[in-house]
Amino acid sequence: MYKLLILLLWVLSSCCQAATVPPNTPEWLQQVAAKKHQAPEQMLALMAENQAQFADLAPEVQAYWLNQQAAMLSYLGRFQEQQALAQQGLSLVGDNAAALKAELLFEFGYAREMQLALTEALGWYQQGLALAIDIANQPLQVRGMVNIAAIDSLQNRDQQALETLKQAYTLAEQLQDQELLADVNAQLGLMYSALAYEQEAQVFLEQALAIYEALGWQKNRISVLYNLARNYSYLENYELAMQNFDRMLQSALAEQDVLNLYYAYSGLAITSNEMDRPQVALNYMQKAEDYLAVIQSDYYLAGHHYEKALIFQKLQQNAQAVQQLLLAEEFFQKLKDNESGNMLLALRLLKAELLAEQGQYERAYTHLMDFVRAFQQLRDKENELELEKMRMTFDAERDAVRQSLVEQENQLNVLRAVESAHKKQIQGMWLGFILVLGIIVFIALTIFSAKKRAQSLVPTSQQQDKA
Repeated sequence: MYKLLILLLWVLSSCCQAATVPPNTPEWLQQVAAKKHQAPEQMLALMAENQAQFADLAPEVQAYWLNQQAAMLSYLGRFQEQQALAQQGLSLVGDNAAALKAELLFEFGYAREMQLALTEALGWYQQGLALAIDIANQPLQVRGMVNIAAIDSLQNRDQQALETLKQAYTLAEQLQDQELLADVNAQLGLMYSALAYEQEAQVFLEQALAIYEALGWQKNRISVLYNLARNYSYLENYELAMQNFDRMLQSALAEQDVLNLYYAYSGLAITSNEMDRPQVALNYMQKAEDYLAVIQSDYYLAGHHYEKALIFQKLQQNAQAVQQLLLAEEFFQKLKDNESGNMLLALRLLKAELLAEQGQYERAYTHLMDFVRAFQQLRDKENELELEKMRMTFDAERDAVRQSLVEQENQLNVLRAVESAHKKQIQGMWLGFILVLGIIVFIALTIFSAKKRAQSLVPTSQQQDKA
């Protein structure tokens, strides 16, 4: 479980930018924005050379500058600096330049995600997505959906994450945007790998790899190589896993990419240990430690010591393994809001195993009980969340039924009003008909009466004439 979460968290460092370039943005800064994916280190150096210009720029251009810089820092694993720059950019942009603000929200959220503040990161991503929807910016909507799906996956909302990614994939295809398609493919690959659909994961990861290679986005390409290699490990195809880690290592060496040199060596170490070659694994892990200083995330530092503990366990050096677990615990305890619950479970279980192997059965039992209680608490929390979700669903359904009944009642009232008007119309017609008929009868009777009087008068006059 823990190693799987390491795979999931190492997502894309930066998705495509879609904000409009502010007026009066220097050409060199626009060049930075265009090339930051291909050569982030060189573009950061160019920004440093022009740092003196920053104070003379308009606030919106300054925010644009900070957004580009934050995106490149994420490639280098400098998440705390990325967060600070994104926060500074948000204070500058205010409520103007909505697309730029959405991007800064995503950068801030990504920095928090990489520090495992998942609930907080989700909030920033949701704000960015809402803003992208308000301004009808579809590329930014895709980016927001990919980010939110990553958080949902990490918080065990797999079905929800998959549904979001499918929507993002459909929208990216409609836009025919290769950069977005690469990002969505990469995240779908991670999702399917997490769900143990390794064959499907391989297809998506290879598609993402091909697009990134065509775009020349080497950092993203290296990330996908790592995840593809781990996916081969889950398939127990260790030779292909080692080949992909070696490809990653050669690329990182060619570019002097220190961060990815660490991940390449640690990936080789983890896979070697899975191949029951713990001494080779330890050698690789020691090489990885030459670059450990570049890791700023407590999560990844904890992960390093956890994996090293697994290696020492296979070497039957349990004392050293326990020492590594203690170091891992120290980093785990720094993580925000205990959102590393699943990983702490793995650590406690391993600790119980190591103590049992050392013959310390009472301590092993204590740690095993800690694991069981923590596991039950996690399950209870998940069940509470599910019950809350069911309650919210029920409330929503009940409100929908109420609304439907109100609409039906309104329709019935309209029909009643129409029927009443129709009845009144019919009654009016009948009244009119009766009135007309009455007039006709009255006229007929009047005429008939006049004729009778005329007939009765004729004989009388004739008699008078005869007399």
